[in-house]
Amino acid sequence: MTTDVSLYIGPETVYKKFRFTDAKAWQAVHSQILAAMNAGKGTIEIAWKGDKIVYVYSPYLMVTWVEKGTE
Repeated sequence: MTTDVSLYIGPETVYKKFRFTDAKAWQAVHSQILAAMNAGKGTIEIAWKGDKIVYVYSPYLMVTWVEKGTE
């Protein structure tokens, strides 16, 4: 299975985009997102260019993703 996921965090006009091509990296972030969404709060940590970006999830933080190449 090929992984090509685009993750968008924030409102449509000022979102931050992340791209995942490594299934293991995406699964780690995806599981954090789902856990935070199910709890209604939590953190989402994303490794990006040698840094770690941390988002504090709330129902007001827009999180969407597009998965390509999945069957």
